[in-house]
Amino acid sequence: MMDREQFTSAVLAAEPTLYRVAKTMLRSEHDCADAAQQAILRAWEQLDSLRSTRYFKTWLVRILINECSTILRRQQRLASYDAAAAEAIPAPAADDYSDLYAAITALEEKLRLPVELYYLEGFKTREIAGMLGIPENTVKTRLRAAREHLRKDLKGACFA
Repeated sequence: MMDREQFTSAVLAAEPTLYRVAKTMLRSEHDCADAAQQAILRAWEQLDSLRSTRYFKTWLVRILINECSTILRRQQRLASYDAAAAEAIPAPAADDYSDLYAAITALEEKLRLPVELYYLEGFKTREIAGMLGIPENTVKTRLRAAREHLRKDLKGACFA
């Protein structure tokens, strides 16, 4: 079982991942912060359900995904385009493959989230399957479909 200091250091180490996963699902800074805070609180309250500290980050990301889903269900609305909000989302620098970044963010969520977790966060397909509550082969299929979409969307780009 983790003590308070171990929990705090593990949460701080996972913080960038939590932000990126929440941003992938929610896109709103405010909602991302709410989801991350709620996930951390739930993780602390349910710390005794963690089977092994080795899987803390995977377990915490699963809690975060559930919190993001709760926020999305609660909203149940179509967001209108808000130019100020769109400009508030930090754009990657020119050397950050902005075409690729834009293509990834254009993917539908069921494809975008596995791409984020696998390629950007380094989780294994087995771990992603556990986080998303889907079979591992479904994760692999979604990754393949996402690659096909990206290949089509980025045709002609220097890294396609």
